[in-house]
Amino acid sequence: MTEAPQKLLVIGFDDPLKASEFMLTALRMQKNGQLRLHDAVFIERAEDGRSVVRETQDFTPGKGALGAGMWGLLLGTLLGGPVGGLIGGAASAGGGALLGKLIDTGIKDEKIAELREAVPPGTTALALLISSLSLVDLQNELARFPGAQFVESDLYDAAVHAVRVSLGEIQD
Repeated sequence: MTEAPQKLLVIGFDDPLKASEFMLTALRMQKNGQLRLHDAVFIERAEDGRSVVRETQDFTPGKGALGAGMWGLLLGTLLGGPVGGLIGGAASAGGGALLGKLIDTGIKDEKIAELREAVPPGTTALALLISSLSLVDLQNELARFPGAQFVESDLYDAAVHAVRVSLGEIQD
Protein backbone atom coordinates (compact mmCIF):
# COMPACT_ATOMS: atom_id res chain seq x y z
CA MET A 1 0.00 0.00 0.00
CA THR A 2 1.42 3.38 -0.99
CA GLU A 3 1.10 6.27 1.37
CA ALA A 4 -0.42 9.59 0.33
CA PRO A 5 2.18 12.26 -0.46
CA GLN A 6 3.20 14.50 2.41
CA LYS A 7 2.08 18.13 2.25
CA LEU A 8 3.09 21.15 4.28
CA LEU A 9 0.47 23.40 5.89
CA VAL A 10 1.56 26.53 7.77
CA ILE A 11 -0.98 28.50 9.82
CA GLY A 12 -0.14 31.70 11.72
CA PHE A 13 -1.61 32.68 15.08
CA ASP A 14 -1.48 35.93 17.05
CA ASP A 15 -0.92 33.98 20.28
CA PRO A 16 1.43 31.02 20.94
CA LEU A 17 -1.29 29.35 23.03
CA LYS A 18 -3.61 29.28 20.02
CA ALA A 19 -0.87 27.58 18.00
CA SER A 20 -0.48 24.98 20.77
CA GLU A 21 -4.24 24.50 20.88
CA PHE A 22 -4.34 23.88 17.14
CA MET A 23 -1.52 21.37 17.56
CA LEU A 24 -3.70 19.49 20.03
CA THR A 25 -6.53 19.69 17.49
CA ALA A 26 -4.27 18.18 14.81
CA LEU A 27 -3.30 15.36 17.19
CA ARG A 28 -6.97 14.67 17.89
CA MET A 29 -7.69 14.67 14.15
CA GLN A 30 -4.89 12.15 13.67
CA LYS A 31 -6.31 9.94 16.43
CA ASN A 32 -9.71 10.09 14.69
CA GLY A 33 -8.19 9.19 11.30
CA GLN A 34 -8.88 12.60 9.75
CA LEU A 35 -5.24 13.25 8.87
CA ARG A 36 -1.80 11.76 9.29
CA LEU A 37 0.70 14.00 11.07
CA HIS A 38 4.38 13.38 10.27
CA ASP A 39 6.02 16.42 11.86
CA ALA A 40 5.16 19.74 13.46
CA VAL A 41 7.28 22.83 14.01
CA PHE A 42 6.42 25.96 15.98
CA ILE A 43 8.03 29.18 14.72
CA GLU A 44 7.58 32.04 17.17
CA ARG A 45 8.75 35.45 16.01
CA ALA A 46 9.08 38.31 18.48
CA GLU A 47 8.22 41.92 17.67
CA ASP A 48 11.93 42.71 17.31
CA GLY A 49 12.27 40.04 14.58
CA ARG A 50 14.09 37.36 16.59
CA SER A 51 12.61 33.91 16.13
CA VAL A 52 12.52 30.72 18.15
CA VAL A 53 11.90 27.34 16.52
CA ARG A 54 10.61 24.30 18.41
CA GLU A 55 10.66 21.06 16.46
CA THR A 56 8.57 18.16 17.67
CA GLN A 57 9.95 15.27 15.65
CA ASP A 58 13.42 15.82 14.22
CA PHE A 59 16.31 13.57 15.26
CA THR A 60 18.92 16.07 16.50
CA PRO A 61 22.68 15.50 16.84
CA GLY A 62 22.36 15.76 20.63
CA LYS A 63 19.71 13.04 20.78
CA GLY A 64 21.76 10.87 18.44
CA ALA A 65 24.93 11.29 20.49
CA LEU A 66 23.16 10.55 23.77
CA GLY A 67 21.32 7.46 22.56
CA ALA A 68 24.23 5.96 20.63
CA GLY A 69 26.71 6.85 23.38
CA MET A 70 24.70 5.01 26.01
CA TRP A 71 24.45 1.89 23.83
CA GLY A 72 28.16 2.08 22.96
CA LEU A 73 29.09 2.43 26.64
CA LEU A 74 26.96 -0.56 27.59
CA LEU A 75 28.14 -2.85 24.79
CA GLY A 76 31.75 -1.70 25.10
CA THR A 77 31.75 -2.46 28.82
CA LEU A 78 30.23 -5.89 28.26
CA LEU A 79 32.69 -6.82 25.53
CA GLY A 80 35.86 -4.97 26.56
CA GLY A 81 35.59 -4.01 30.20
CA PRO A 82 35.91 -0.44 31.44
CA VAL A 83 38.35 0.64 28.72
CA GLY A 84 36.12 -0.92 26.04
CA GLY A 85 33.16 0.95 27.54
CA LEU A 86 34.93 4.30 27.27
CA ILE A 87 36.10 3.68 23.72
CA GLY A 88 32.75 2.22 22.62
CA GLY A 89 30.79 5.04 24.24
CA ALA A 90 32.90 7.79 22.71
CA ALA A 91 32.92 6.25 19.23
CA SER A 92 29.18 5.57 19.29
CA ALA A 93 28.36 9.07 20.56
CA GLY A 94 30.33 10.60 17.68
CA GLY A 95 28.60 8.37 15.17
CA GLY A 96 25.18 9.12 16.64
CA ALA A 97 25.81 12.86 16.50
CA LEU A 98 26.89 12.59 12.86
CA LEU A 99 23.81 10.52 12.03
CA GLY A 100 21.56 13.09 13.72
CA LYS A 101 23.18 15.83 11.66
CA LEU A 102 22.74 13.96 8.36
CA ILE A 103 19.18 12.66 8.82
CA ASP A 104 16.35 15.18 8.49
CA THR A 105 13.17 13.13 8.79
CA GLY A 106 10.54 15.85 9.13
CA ILE A 107 10.19 19.34 7.76
CA LYS A 108 13.48 20.19 6.09
CA ASP A 109 15.82 22.62 7.83
CA GLU A 110 15.98 24.81 4.71
CA LYS A 111 12.19 25.19 4.77
CA ILE A 112 12.25 26.08 8.45
CA ALA A 113 14.84 28.78 7.72
CA GLU A 114 12.53 30.21 5.03
CA LEU A 115 9.58 30.17 7.41
CA ARG A 116 11.56 32.05 10.07
CA GLU A 117 11.57 34.98 7.65
CA ALA A 118 8.00 34.49 6.36
CA VAL A 119 6.32 34.54 9.77
CA PRO A 120 5.31 38.13 10.62
CA PRO A 121 6.79 39.66 13.80
CA GLY A 122 4.65 39.21 16.89
CA THR A 123 3.06 35.98 15.70
CA THR A 124 3.54 32.24 16.00
CA ALA A 125 3.19 29.84 13.10
CA LEU A 126 2.58 26.13 13.25
CA ALA A 127 3.98 24.16 10.33
CA LEU A 128 2.43 20.72 9.92
CA LEU A 129 3.74 18.00 7.62
CA ILE A 130 0.60 15.98 6.87
CA SER A 131 -0.87 13.36 4.57
CA SER A 132 -4.20 11.54 4.22
CA LEU A 133 -6.06 14.78 4.90
CA SER A 134 -9.81 15.09 5.33
CA LEU A 135 -10.26 18.62 3.99
CA VAL A 136 -13.81 19.03 5.31
CA ASP A 137 -12.71 18.12 8.84
CA LEU A 138 -9.72 20.49 8.59
CA GLN A 139 -12.03 23.31 7.48
CA ASN A 140 -14.36 22.68 10.41
CA GLU A 141 -11.48 22.78 12.88
CA LEU A 142 -9.86 25.88 11.40
CA ALA A 143 -13.17 27.76 11.65
CA ARG A 144 -12.81 27.53 15.45
CA PHE A 145 -9.67 29.71 15.32
CA PRO A 146 -10.72 33.25 14.39
CA GLY A 147 -7.78 35.45 13.55
CA ALA A 148 -5.61 32.57 12.37
CA GLN A 149 -3.92 33.27 9.04
CA PHE A 150 -2.81 31.08 6.19
CA VAL A 151 0.97 31.46 5.81
CA GLU A 152 1.74 28.94 3.07
CA SER A 153 1.21 25.40 1.88
CA ASP A 154 2.00 23.04 -0.94
CA LEU A 155 -1.52 21.57 -0.81
CA TYR A 156 -3.36 21.51 -4.10
CA ASP A 157 -5.07 24.78 -5.13
CA ALA A 158 -8.61 23.73 -4.19
CA ALA A 159 -7.45 22.80 -0.68
CA VAL A 160 -5.60 26.11 -0.26
CA HIS A 161 -8.76 27.95 -1.33
CA ALA A 162 -10.85 25.92 1.14
CA VAL A 163 -8.41 26.68 3.97
CA ARG A 164 -8.49 30.40 3.20
CA VAL A 165 -12.31 30.39 3.13
CA SER A 166 -12.50 28.57 6.47
CA LEU A 167 -10.08 31.09 8.02
CA GLY A 168 -12.23 33.95 6.73
CA GLU A 169 -9.42 35.38 4.60
CA ILE A 170 -11.52 35.26 1.40
CA GLN A 171 -15.19 34.88 0.53
CA ASP A 172 -16.38 31.70 -1.17
